[in-house]
This record gives sequence, C-alpha cells and structure tokens, in this order.
Amino acid sequence: MSSEPLVAQSTAVEPAKARFAVGLVFFINGAVVATWASRIPAIQMKLALGTGSLGIALLSMAFGALAAMSFAGALSARFGSRPVIVWTLIFTCLSLVLPAYAPNLVYLSASVIALGLFAGSMDVSMNAHAVAVERAYERPIMSSFHALFSIGGIAGACLGALMAGLKVNPEMHFPISATVLLLAGLFCKNWLLPASADATGAKVSGSIHVETLKLLLSSNYLLALSVMMFCCFLVEGAMGDWSGVFLQQTLKTDAGFAALGYASFSVAMTVGRLFGDKLNLRFGAGPMVRYGCAVALLGLCLIIFPAIPICALLGFAAIGLGVSNIVPICFTAAGNAPDMEPGPTIATVALVGYFGLLAGPPIIGFAAEILTLRIALALLSILLISMIFLARFVRAEA
Repeated sequence: MSSEPLVAQSTAVEPAKARFAVGLVFFINGAVVATWASRIPAIQMKLALGTGSLGIALLSMAFGALAAMSFAGALSARFGSRPVIVWTLIFTCLSLVLPAYAPNLVYLSASVIALGLFAGSMDVSMNAHAVAVERAYERPIMSSFHALFSIGGIAGACLGALMAGLKVNPEMHFPISATVLLLAGLFCKNWLLPASADATGAKVSGSIHVETLKLLLSSNYLLALSVMMFCCFLVEGAMGDWSGVFLQQTLKTDAGFAALGYASFSVAMTVGRLFGDKLNLRFGAGPMVRYGCAVALLGLCLIIFPAIPICALLGFAAIGLGVSNIVPICFTAAGNAPDMEPGPTIATVALVGYFGLLAGPPIIGFAAEILTLRIALALLSILLISMIFLARFVRAEA
C-alpha cells in the first residue's frame, strides 16, 4: 500500500499534537496493565485464590487480548485507527474497574477477559495510528511511543505499590486510576489524526482469524517480522518471569536483590527506547536490530558465565537495552509493508509476538526442569542470533 496519500492527509493536522495524543494513549495503555498487575496479590488474597486458580485468571486476560487483535486490525483498516482508539480507550479504562469488584474466580476471569480484549484492541489500533503519525513526521519516532508505554507501566506499578503500602484497596484504587486515565485520554482525543489518515474501507470476507493466517503465509516479509516479534517477546517474557528466580535460586541472592533483576531489565529497556529514534535515524532499522541483538548476547554472557550477582544485573540491563527497539521497529516495518493495509499487518505481527510472550515463561520452565535454569536461559541466544539473520528483512523505511 502506498504511503503518499496517508502522509498528505496526515499533514493536514498538527503532527506535534497528534504525536502527543498517541503518546498519551501508549502511556495510558501501559498504566492500565501495570495498575491491574500491581494489585494482583491483593485480589488473590481477597478471593482466597490458589496459584492454579490465579493462573487461570491471568491466562484469561492473555487469551482475551489475543482474540481481539485480529478484529482490531480489521476495524482499524476499515474505519481508521482513530475511532478504534477512542472506543477501546473508553472500554479499557472502564473494564479496569471490574476485577476489583469480582466476587469469585468466574467473575474475575470474565472481567480480565474483557480487560485483555479491550487493552489488546487498543494496543493494535494505537500502533497503527503511530505508524500514520510517523509517516507525517517522515522520520523514526515509534520508539518514543513505546518508551511512553514503558513509562506508563512504571508509573502504574509505582502507584500500585504506593496504594498497597497505604492499604488502599483495589475497590478504591482502580476506579480513581481509571477515571484519571480516561479523562486524560478523552481530553486530547481530538488531537489524533482523522480517521481518513489510515482508513481504507476494506472489508474482511470470512473468518478474520483465517484471513490473518492467510496474510501471514502470503508474505515472507511479514512472516519474518512475525518471527522476530515472537523471538523478542519470548525473550521479554523470560526476563519478566525468570530473572528474579535465577538470581535467588541459582546465584543465591536474597529476595530484595532478586527483584532488581527485572527492574534493571525494564529501566534499561525504557532508556533504550528513549534514545531509539535518534539511533534508528543514524544507523537504520536493520543495523539497529543486529547491534541490539549483539548487545543482548553480551548481556546473556554476563548472566550465564561469571555467576556473580552484580554481573548478572548488568547482563539483564544489557538485554533490556539490546532488545528495546526491536518491537517498535517491527511494528513500523509491518505498518509500512508494501501493498498491504497497516491495521491487519500490525495485528498479525502483534498476535504472533504475544504468543511468544505467553510461551516464553513455560518454555524456559520446561527446559530448566530437564536441564538447568542457567542452560535454559542460555538457549535464548538461539533466538537472538535468529533475529540477527532476520534483520535483513527490515526495510529502510522502518
């Protein structure tokens, strides 16, 4: 699909305002997810859920998000990403309130399915809109949006920790946070690019998920981007769930130090995304992926070989820094895929990527059971090396 008409339409509005608005949407999405995640222990205690029951609820949210992504891509292509963003933002914030009032596991699972469904749809539409804004700027700015998602996540998590420390229950915390985030989003919704900026009126015939699979298999370019997203998200999922376990059980640190593993990864990822656009402009998208994976491989070596806690922390930070811009680059590349609509292509790579996020932790756990956790984490090097070779598929305009 040619980008010329999109750029022409996009420049009819103020790109700076559009950038601010979609950046705020990214922040809100990250804050909503982190707000929910930060109070999971309180909700688990309130409902007296075991780890197995809680796992069912958490999987429910993930499957809700995955189920929604293809639909969000099709809706964004037909009507434009702006109306999809506005409606999913409203329902994402409203659905944040539901888990706080769930009386049992069934209602909790239903409420987090709704949260996952709307947050996942919002994720696809905001990335599609970010591609349109980036075209208006005619230079890389996607990483800055993903940095704001990370910052929103940090803000939501910190506020959640504060509320937990002050013994403010989720029944009060969630409605307040949802209201503030919703009002902030609605305040600047008119600054988003018009629906005409990326709407094509295209209709999807038959099953949306079948059409998504056809789209994936019809293009080696899109397949390569999807594999990269899968690999990158799997690495991120492994860091999220196993960094602390590795530090505490393998390197024998205390629980406080172990918590720094994922913190160092997250902070480094955020910093990397803040500088990612300038580096992308200077070096190009393909080299950014290759250099980033090389840095992540170095970080993996620091984790695996010295067996020194402080080296492991530096290693987790290096991995966060190295993979920080791969997902934004893949979203931009998918949104600019030749002769394809950005909504469905972004939905496709996002769908495959989030399967990696889901699959990562159990794959590492299974491998650790057979081998050791150290060797299981070392296997992530295969994914990083794979992305180095796949980086050639990332086009210059990404």
